Amino acid sequence: MDFVELTPIALEHTPLGTRGQNPHRHDWQLDWQKISSLIDDNQDVMMQVEAGLAEDWLNTHGTIWDNVQGYHRYPNDNRDFDDTAFWAASTWATPAIVVTFHNEISRAFSCYRIGRDPDFHYLGPLGRAH
Repeated sequence: MDFVELTPIALEHTPLGTRGQNPHRHDWQLDWQKISSLIDDNQDVMMQVEAGLAEDWLNTHGTIWDNVQGYHRYPNDNRDFDDTAFWAASTWATPAIVVTFHNEISRAFSCYRIGRDPDFHYLGPLGRAH
């Protein structure tokens, strides 16, 4: 998987309590197979990958992979808290990733497929997508 296959996206912030009840627009979840392929194919140029919702990035993102630890634990893992928590699905926002490269430049990309699964079991052991 190459970065040219991804669509760049702008990140936004929705202050808590201001979103209201947005209508049901879609059923999108992060595309874990695409993310896994991207990481497998590009580890040599990346420092970190974060995931969250583009329209509310500050409240929904977390690190899922870095070049030191590899895949981070599941969000809400009851063993060790490591500040990894992120939203993986939405009915109103766009699941996205931010890749930080070794030259410290970061780029945001939409990265989703149709689905409603907000859980993280499809990450597989320590984040290995299937």
